[in-house]
Amino acid sequence: MPRSYTQDLAEWVTRRETSRSRQDKNVVAFLAVKPDIQAAISAGFSLMTIWTHLHEMGKIPYRYETFLKHVRRHIKAPQPGENREVDMKEANPVEPLAPSKAEPKATLPPAKPGPAAGFTFNPIPNKEELL
Repeated sequence: MPRSYTQDLAEWVTRRETSRSRQDKNVVAFLAVKPDIQAAISAGFSLMTIWTHLHEMGKIPYRYETFLKHVRRHIKAPQPGENREVDMKEANPVEPLAPSKAEPKATLPPAKPGPAAGFTFNPIPNKEELL
């Protein structure tokens, strides 16, 4: 007796899922070597060099574009709830001075509209400028 379509479809789906590479496997592989990647980045190595080395060692089996996506998502972008401390020597924030009420604001007179800056087309040529 012939098999039903739904049984064939169910078998095909299970075979297909086992043969496909899953994105979550790539994320797990990346997160396993994330501290090494962060150390290499802070040491000054390029992302291409880091990926090539990890790929040749077999630690990450995916393409360079996927590696860049994971670096942007998990290393470069601040993590939610992560407390990023700012070094005050580097930041040097400047607080703006609050305007005092005693000082009057200087006002400029409104600007008069003048000729528009830029190119203006003159359909009548100037004969002195031609040659």
